[in-house]
Amino acid sequence: DWLSVWSSAYAFVQTGDSSRAINTICSLEKKSLLRDNVDILGSLADLYFRAGDNKNAILKFEQAQMLDPYLIKGMDVYGYLLAREGRLEDVENLGCRLFNISDQHAEPWVVSGCHSFYSKRYSRALYLGAKAIQLNSNSVQALLLKGAALRNMGRVQEAIIHFREAIRLAPCRLDCYEGLIECYLASNGLREATVMANNVYKTLGANAQTLTLLATVCLEDPVAQEKAKTLLDKALMQRPDYIKAVVKKAELLSREQKYDDGIALLRNALANQSDCILHRMLGDFLVAVNEYQEAMDQYSIALSLDPNDQKSLEGMQKMEKEESPTDATQEEDVDDMEGSGEEGDL
Repeated sequence: DWLSVWSSAYAFVQTGDSSRAINTICSLEKKSLLRDNVDILGSLADLYFRAGDNKNAILKFEQAQMLDPYLIKGMDVYGYLLAREGRLEDVENLGCRLFNISDQHAEPWVVSGCHSFYSKRYSRALYLGAKAIQLNSNSVQALLLKGAALRNMGRVQEAIIHFREAIRLAPCRLDCYEGLIECYLASNGLREATVMANNVYKTLGANAQTLTLLATVCLEDPVAQEKAKTLLDKALMQRPDYIKAVVKKAELLSREQKYDDGIALLRNALANQSDCILHRMLGDFLVAVNEYQEAMDQYSIALSLDPNDQKSLEGMQKMEKEESPTDATQEEDVDDMEGSGEEGDL
């Protein structure tokens, strides 16, 4: 019985219906014989990750790791998520633990590579990603790590090869397409990025993630701004807490100088979650409306979540230097908001 339920869950994954896949696996977890099952927790973590719910993905990976301290499978994704959250010390500890278990698996090399990547040591990340691929040429996370490092080093054409291989191995993973589209945009390939985003939208279905990905590409096209707005509104109707959609909608509102709308959007998104980028962007919007004290508070919260967030630090330092910012400075802050999201992400 459990096998048919498991199969049904991953059938939903193939059609891009992550929420039904998660609900199906959760029904297995509630059964007494399968409660605290490491494989089920790992599958749930993977599904939450695919759905863009990083907080729950991390939670399930933590539970699985506590039950099995020698667990290696899926730890590369876990390390990547921790690195994205700015928890680099935890990433370093995870990498050490995995190397103590085995250095003949790709996962410990990928985790260490994520630590290097988010420490902006891209050459080191490139080496570690290549080493992981040597150990397992089918490691999607290793291909994404190496591709991202190559892209951030300016070697975009080489990066494209790695993202295409990742797509071949994992055609239902949206992050593979995101990496490739970022490469196209970095090399002024707006047409290629648009074609790819539309194909993903048609193949994986109209969910919050695919809508946001297509909107991200539309935002790069001056004549497609209204389409981007419509797509983001649809994404946020489906998932008001989807961080990537909130970030892109906030960037669009900053372009239109609709600061009050942006503040309302970010406050609403932060009501039930805490995220470094959202707090930082709220700080940027508050500066634009001369709410300097609360802006400083938001930058402080962002830095408490990710001490390595350079843009929050710059925003705070700028405010400390100028008690009464000039109009020119305010305009600079508004311009900064459009790049407030994660740039060159893994």
